[in-house]
Formats: sequence, structure tokens, C-alpha cells
Amino acid sequence: MKRRKILASILATALVLTTVLAGCGSKKVKGNNISLDVPVTKTLDSSLGSDMASFTTINACFEGLARSNSDKPEPAGAKEWKISDDGKVYTFTLRDNTWSDGKPVTAQDYEYAWKRLLNPNTKATYAFFLMGVKNASKYYKGQAKTEDLGIKALDEKTFQVTLVQPMPYFLQMTAFPVLSPLRKDIVETQGDKYGTDISKMVFNGPFAISEWQKGAKTILKKNDKYWDKDNVKLDSVNLVVTKELSTKYQMFSSKELDAIPATGEYAQKLKDDGQAQKCKYLEEVMPSAFYMEMNQTGKNKLLTNAKIRLALSLAIDREAYVNKIYKRGFVATGLVPTGLSCGDANTKFRDNVKEPLTPVLAENRNLKALFKEGLKELGLESDPSKYTIRYLPQNNDAFNRQSAEFFQNQWQSKLGVNIKLDSAASFSDSINKLQTGNFEIAMSGWGADFDDPISFIGLFQKDNGNNYGKYNGPKYEAIVEKINNETDNAKRMELFKQAEKVLIVEDAGIAPVFYKDKRYASQNNIKELQFPSFGPMYEFKWTSTEAK
Repeated sequence: MKRRKILASILATALVLTTVLAGCGSKKVKGNNISLDVPVTKTLDSSLGSDMASFTTINACFEGLARSNSDKPEPAGAKEWKISDDGKVYTFTLRDNTWSDGKPVTAQDYEYAWKRLLNPNTKATYAFFLMGVKNASKYYKGQAKTEDLGIKALDEKTFQVTLVQPMPYFLQMTAFPVLSPLRKDIVETQGDKYGTDISKMVFNGPFAISEWQKGAKTILKKNDKYWDKDNVKLDSVNLVVTKELSTKYQMFSSKELDAIPATGEYAQKLKDDGQAQKCKYLEEVMPSAFYMEMNQTGKNKLLTNAKIRLALSLAIDREAYVNKIYKRGFVATGLVPTGLSCGDANTKFRDNVKEPLTPVLAENRNLKALFKEGLKELGLESDPSKYTIRYLPQNNDAFNRQSAEFFQNQWQSKLGVNIKLDSAASFSDSINKLQTGNFEIAMSGWGADFDDPISFIGLFQKDNGNNYGKYNGPKYEAIVEKINNETDNAKRMELFKQAEKVLIVEDAGIAPVFYKDKRYASQNNIKELQFPSFGPMYEFKWTSTEAK
């Protein structure tokens, strides 16, 4: 992306400052319609979703067995469920609901969607989500048949799931967008093109998609076939993609957007306006971690060495990045963020387990020497300046360019290695390059899917589709396997502690950078708009507006 001319930048900055300083409280009646800022929606296929923007749209237009309300699962597509005494069998009774074309939603729709997610041919990055289901792992590896899976429609209204072991977070999982039902006739008629043409899709959630301009906006309209339509107050929702921070804040100030993340140079201003009641301002912990993925497939031989990866990790001044560049969030020297429980909602993992990279950073190692040790192990010349590593930014906007230049400077100045900045045409392009392995080092992030550390620790198993760097640690695999077969929460916590240390210190499979916080500003007339901790960026089933 070409840099703007200096004069244009000055004029744009002046315009933004003028509008922002006007505050968030100017009157603009919008009726029962809202506009929200989101990143690019990458896919409308629930089986292929992997990002918050896609989850936001899918969650709005589809109804899983449960729906998360204030981060707690409540009956949705299922009106009730029963759990066997051993905690392994869940039997769901569906309520009466219809698809947007008038056909009934059946248990077979859930069975089809869940089995499609697990089918290796689907290539779903969230296939791992159902590995706790009976025979799911064997089926994924081609060692079991579809009918062997613990996923069955007993009749049109009864859906049953059998697990390998009790999973205390399973009901939370049923509210996650990737487990939404799908109509077999619709999906298989479209084949690989399913999810690309909204006129050929059907929906069973609070909203239906009326317009999708990929990379620009998505318009949702209230679904009058939805079972709980009387509690859906909004007529439409406009999901708008705005790349530059200045544009987002200008649109929010002029009431073109009703809610935006509070980031960068405008975060403090919005916080001040919130305290002055000119707009609503939310700031709280979000179970979300960001880290450097290092491609360990051999694309760049240097990154196959644990000492080189550890040197790259230790070279990052996390305090400087969080406080001077990102200007929000919290320094991360572990993977599991603050706020996640371990079995018991009152037992927080991070309160009981110290972050594993903290004591290593305190050692103040000679990082260039550590890097050279890695070069020696690889049989390479010991001069770091002879080598180049490429860094892939998350987007092509000003903030991500600044971030990329920060990391480039950190690694070059402290390790002596050359860092070349790759380009990403957009956030979607960056995600695509991550997923296809077309990168060497890249920032990646993950938000918890449910309230348990396995939502993060499970990411870096060798077969997990979200393990973009293809980290493969035998010791780590063995520990995670023990976690998956352990039901005692005290033992699980100890195993999580061991796994995190192996991943981040011993193998340096990733380099944690920061934990994200949740900061949003919304207009004063917006009521009951939720900002979930798990899954979508927004939940607006219960949202309404009122004139001021």
C-alpha cells in the first residue's frame, strides 16, 4: 500500500481530531438499525469459520443447540438436554424452529453439520473441536466409519452426542458458531461454492444475510422465521469493514457507526468520553492471546532450531510494544490469558500458575550468543548478518506497518539477523497466508472458545488446523494427551503448567507477546449489545435502540 502524501495525512488528521473532539453524544436517531465495525468476514460457511468476524456473522444467522448469553450457554436450538450419570452422553431435545425457507430444523441437520466439520475432506481448521467425541479421532484418521461416531440423530427432534471422557465445558462448546446446523440439501448442491452466494443459503438464527460485499460490508435483516423472533428488536444490522483507525473514529463520532473497538491514539479519548457519559465505554479482561508463529516446516531452516526461536522470543521488548505501539492490553509471557477457569469457575488458572517465560527473561541472556548457538547446531556459519528472516504483518494499515517495523528493529538490533517485511494486502490475505504456510514469522492470535485452558493448550497439537507454524513437540503431545484423559482439575492444572512451559521455553514453539483486553465504545442509545469473551465479536440478538 502506497503511503499517503504528507499534506493529505495532515488534512485527514485534522478532520478526525475535529470530529472526535466533538464527543460521542451528538443526537442521531437510527431507529431499529445499527452499524458495527468488524474486520473482513472471511467465510459464511460455519464449518470453515476460524476468525471473529466470520463467527460474528455466522452466530447472528445460525442457531446452535445453545446460545451464549453474557458468556453463559442457555437453551437455543435445543429446548432442553439430559446428561448421563457418567457425564459422557448428552441427549438434546430440539425446539420447534424453521429455516428461512420455511422448512423445519431437524436433528439430522445438526448431525450432518457436526460430521461435516469432522470430515477430513472439509479441511476445517476447527475439526479438533470435536475430538472429544467417541471415535472422532479414529474417523478423522480414516480408522473408523461415519456411523461409528458418537454423533446421532435419534429422530427428527432428538440429537445425541457421546463423548470419550466427561468434558466440563462441553455445553459451552455447543454454543460456538462452528457447531451450527446445516441443511445437507443446500450444502451439497453448492459443493465447494457453499457460502459464497447468499441467495442460495438458508438461515435458522435471529438474522438472515441480505447483502454481502466481501471485504466491505455485510447487511443482516431480522429473520421472521426464527423461533424467538419476538425477542429480536433490531430490524437490521450493518457490519462495516473500516481499515484505518482514523476512519473508524470519524465514523463513530458522526454516528455512522454505533460501536467500535477502542484502540490506538483514540482509546483514551473514548475512555474519557465514556466517563463523561458522552458514550458508553467497556474495558475488561478478554481471554485472548497474541503470539508469534514461527514456521517450522523448513521454509526457513533457521526457524527449525529451538535456540534460534527462543532468541527471537526473548528479543521482543513486550513492555515497549504494549505501552508504546499497541497502547492497550497486557504483556504476555505465557499462552493462557488471565480470567480463564480450570474446571471450577472460581479457580482461575493464571492466578495459580506463573507465566513460564518470566524467569527466563530475568536471566538477561546474551541473545546474540544464543542465536549463534542455534546456528552452530544447524551446521551454519556463526555470523547472524548473513541470514534473513521474513516477517508477515497482519494487515497493510498504518498500525500494522508500525508494528512490523518495531519487531524488525528489535530482532535486527539485538540479534544481528536481517529481517525483511513481507506484505499483506489485507487482514484476510494475512490469514490466508498463515493458513497455507506462506510465511516465516507472523503475529497470530487466539480468543478462547470456552472457559478452559485447553482452548489454548490444544491449539499447538501437531494435527490442529490452527497450528500454523506446524510446531510438533513429542513431549508436548504426550502431556496434552494426559490432559484429555484427566478429570481431576488439580491434576489438569499441573499438566497445563507443564505443557505451557514445554511449548514456550523448552521448545520455543511460539513467542507470546500480549494478552488482549476488551475495549469497546458504543453510542448511548444502544441497549443490550454484548461483547462476548468467546467466539463472535458482538452478540446482538437482544440489542435494541432508543432515541435520545
